[in-house]
Amino acid sequence: MFEQLRKQKIEVIDFREFMQGNYRKSSKRLINTAVYSFMPSITVSSFFAPDVAGIYAVVLGVFAIGMLSHFLEVTAASSGREELAWAIETVTRLAFTIGGFSSIAWFLLSL
Repeated sequence: MFEQLRKQKIEVIDFREFMQGNYRKSSKRLINTAVYSFMPSITVSSFFAPDVAGIYAVVLGVFAIGMLSHFLEVTAASSGREELAWAIETVTRLAFTIGGFSSIAWFLLSL
């Protein structure tokens, strides 16, 4: 039984049909399924679309605030102001936690 499965059929194709590409069986199966998503699709043309400029601004803003708070915290700690570094770390941690949970809640409530 397994020998029959392993045997490959040898198919002979006319050389002209091979060169023209007519030997391939065309698949006429089309998928017409609607796909829904929360974010736009990521392609080269949609990557620079103005529709997602707000998302880019939010991501860059959060990144800038995180880097600035880290720089201020490290600078304060290296200059001997541990209390100021602790305060910056605490405020940043609370702000990012509250902001993250608030954005998740806003997203779930806007569905």
